[in-house]
Amino acid sequence: MPEMRPLNLSRLVTILILFFASASLVAQSEDPNLRNHAIRVFLDCSRCDVDYIRREMPFVNYVRDWKEAQVHILVTRQSTGSGGIEYKINLIGQEEFLGIDDEVSYVSTPDATSDMVRSGYTRMMAIGLMKYVAKTPLAEYMNFRFDGEGAGVKEDKLVTDKWNSWVFDIRSTGELEEQESYSSLEMENDIEAEKVTPEWKIYFAGSYDGSLRKYRYDEEEYISRRTNYSIRHLLVNSLNDHWSLGGRAGISSSTYGNIRFATSLAPAIEYNIFPYSLSNRKQVRFQYRIGYGYNFYQDTTIYNKLEEGLFSHQLLASADFRQPWGNINISGQYSNYLHDWSKNSIRLWAGLYFRVFKGLSLSISGDAAFIHDQLSLQKEGATPEEVLLRQKQMATNYDYSLKVGFSYTFGSIYNNIVNSRFN
Repeated sequence: MPEMRPLNLSRLVTILILFFASASLVAQSEDPNLRNHAIRVFLDCSRCDVDYIRREMPFVNYVRDWKEAQVHILVTRQSTGSGGIEYKINLIGQEEFLGIDDEVSYVSTPDATSDMVRSGYTRMMAIGLMKYVAKTPLAEYMNFRFDGEGAGVKEDKLVTDKWNSWVFDIRSTGELEEQESYSSLEMENDIEAEKVTPEWKIYFAGSYDGSLRKYRYDEEEYISRRTNYSIRHLLVNSLNDHWSLGGRAGISSSTYGNIRFATSLAPAIEYNIFPYSLSNRKQVRFQYRIGYGYNFYQDTTIYNKLEEGLFSHQLLASADFRQPWGNINISGQYSNYLHDWSKNSIRLWAGLYFRVFKGLSLSISGDAAFIHDQLSLQKEGATPEEVLLRQKQMATNYDYSLKVGFSYTFGSIYNNIVNSRFN
């Protein structure tokens, strides 16, 4: 067997230098002249297939910081009444394109595959970018094709909908997990019916969730069971571009919440400072509800009740902004029972994402609750097993969570290349 000799350090360094130098030469072999005239684009879409977009739109330079871009593409999503997704693509001009903004949109169908969806919004992005590309030398290399010839696109016909805008959705999932010391069986079943028009929003839903978990330790077995079901209804009428009137109704049951059977009815009114048509970019909404509910409890509550009827009201406020510099989502809710105003709760939610300066992003999210309205708590309390397995709701005056993070990226501003090897 030949003797293995250690690799000389200087030879190793020489090999590494030659390897990386050759890789750099290969990367630079592409003629950069035409690429230098391509517009710089910052793609701001957290749920888009970015690699696919880069492959399909190679006629722009993709930059990693929005301040380096000539065009900022901001994509927002909203659910449609048919069960699809509307992608609103805002093109915001910067530098020499400052003040030249545009908006295009793509609406997916409920049964569209992920490939159909990404192809749709990428096509609309490309169409929206043409007004900027037309001002560069790359314009003479662009070709266009119209695929609607003979497809009836010139015919002026009204759309006939045999479902009258109603959309139905049925879902059922089951999950089984098994180990020597643990087993779990979970099931979720949902059915929904929804009709959405500019004037009305009508929603019906029913759900049943159940779980059975078994823990084995030291020849003992501990069992956790939970079941919940609910039937919900929402009705909303659009009064004008700022006001909405509606209400909610429902029945429910929850072993965790000590609710054997509960009914509720709550009319509500809502005001949006901004027109609802701008809701994909900004909205500040205030909603007031007042309602009545009747509860039948599984076990006697801490207030010695097995059933009771309760009047309550709620005030909700929320603000949502999606801008080139980041996103802000803040909401709060105050509620109390009308028979005793000391039985109240305050809940706050916040999510902030800021692009602080070039390359640095900061994210903060959290929620907090101040709770004084747990009327359904079981009088007998819970056993240690029920507490550890979270089978029953426990008394608490507060609940909060906080998440903070940052990201700092530096180096080349360009991000054009897609290389999926070893992914």
